[in-house]
Amino acid sequence: MLFNKKSLFFLILALALFLRLFQFGESPSSPYWEEVALGYDAYSISQTARDHHGNFMPSVAFESFGDWKPSLYFYATVPFIKILGLNIFTVRLPTLLASLFIVLGIAVLAKTLFKHFYLKNDEKAADFIFYSSLFLASISPWLLTFSRSAWESTLATALILWGLNFWLFFVIENKSKWAILAVFLLSLSTYAYHSARITAPLLGLGLVLLYLQSYLHKKVKINWRAMFASGLLAILLFSPIAFSLFQKTGQQRISETSIFTDLSIIEKSNELRAAHDNSVWSRIIYHRYLFFAGEVAANFFDHFDFNYLFVSGDDNPRHSIQSFGEFYYLDLLFFVFAGIFFLHKRNKITFFLFFYLFVAILPAAFAKATPHALRTLAALPIFIVFLSFGLWQFLEIFKKARTKSLVLAALIAVYLVFAGLFFYQLIFIYPSKYKAEWQFGYQEMLAKLAAIEDNYDQIYITREQGRPAMYYFFYNRIDPRLIQAFNDEAKKDQGEFLNFDKIEFIDQAKQISPVKKTLVVSSIDFYKNSFASSNAKIISSTQDQIWVLYEVK
Repeated sequence: MLFNKKSLFFLILALALFLRLFQFGESPSSPYWEEVALGYDAYSISQTARDHHGNFMPSVAFESFGDWKPSLYFYATVPFIKILGLNIFTVRLPTLLASLFIVLGIAVLAKTLFKHFYLKNDEKAADFIFYSSLFLASISPWLLTFSRSAWESTLATALILWGLNFWLFFVIENKSKWAILAVFLLSLSTYAYHSARITAPLLGLGLVLLYLQSYLHKKVKINWRAMFASGLLAILLFSPIAFSLFQKTGQQRISETSIFTDLSIIEKSNELRAAHDNSVWSRIIYHRYLFFAGEVAANFFDHFDFNYLFVSGDDNPRHSIQSFGEFYYLDLLFFVFAGIFFLHKRNKITFFLFFYLFVAILPAAFAKATPHALRTLAALPIFIVFLSFGLWQFLEIFKKARTKSLVLAALIAVYLVFAGLFFYQLIFIYPSKYKAEWQFGYQEMLAKLAAIEDNYDQIYITREQGRPAMYYFFYNRIDPRLIQAFNDEAKKDQGEFLNFDKIEFIDQAKQISPVKKTLVVSSIDFYKNSFASSNAKIISSTQDQIWVLYEVK
């Protein structure tokens, strides 16, 4: 054997770490505004125990830009900022670590399922499932994309996955500690990402029902102590989330993304009913609830679109590099063989796995913009499990060990080629091609501004590229106490600061009122449209003139 188990394990983990760490902080090319918001509020907490608006240790959600982000990622970032300072590396570090835990967690899940619920006496096959799923998770385009930026969904997925693993340990070993750990992690995931507030409770309910069914079939002896303790823990931890759903902290994001706020569906229903004289049958056939149900179903099945899965991925360039799908083309073959595997060896766990897949995609079905790779990231572990089972089933075609080994080596080589092509695009093409999607240019612009801002009495920065105030706070590491003290008197737009000290963050040229020495920072187009014909003087500019700094009299 070329590698023993230990060396193979560390070799695959080294591959996973390299694919995530190489050029970390450079791809994507710069932090998106939500990343700097996460980072600055975590910095504020680390310095003052308050967010930048002055709220003391928010438990459920941070006000941020008025959209009330779940709180856990902020707190996960605090210790890294304390140790390493405020920078994009520390803000993205929790995602990097969570993605590695996902890689390992998928391998543990796949082996646990295969060994204890499918081929119970085949240790060699279970080891193959472990290493194949570890490898497939390591090079997954979907997971790699969400391993290199500050994504709350990645953290939530890691918690959900390990919650599931610990519950399976509980079912197998009947030890209370595993049940308590499982419920703790599943509950904690609801503090990490909005979608987890649907997925985690439903998954937890499914796990309990599965456990009780095993008890009814006399396959396990029920552990009432563990059930009571974990149930009480779930109530205690999830209660703040449940109460927040009736408050602004929980409703704001729902109102922004839910299809149920789409008035066009209601208008369509009303028009069709009116066209049929509002008859009884028209009120039934064209009822708005049926239209909403159809929309939910369509949104759900959008996530199985071939182009999305295998060609170009999520339409949002921040969620996909656009030249690869969420899976490699070769994965399609093993999804087919996974179907064959489950047809031959289906049991109650098989139905549970498809239930997990359903509840992981369900939250995205209620939201606008589908398919949505970020909201459905929690489904990835099950897809990788399916792939590893399908790969095993495919190799069973080949009876001779030598032939099987040669085929496996060829498949690994093909996967490495696909992964290499994806990685090349991710590192060397994507950062430049889609830098505008990541607000590239702020760091350079603010460095140039810092060198000269003391020379001016008034400074205007345009909001064309999104959230300039937060970038200013982040890159200049402004003392959070100053921001908190100014919070009540600051002009704002949905929680975003529109002024601070001598700086105004503006949308239009007419908002500029030049004083003795006035500096404007904007795009080159803003400058050309508003000041090119005047006596404005360009002082400096950033790469590709994304930003220009000029004096206005």
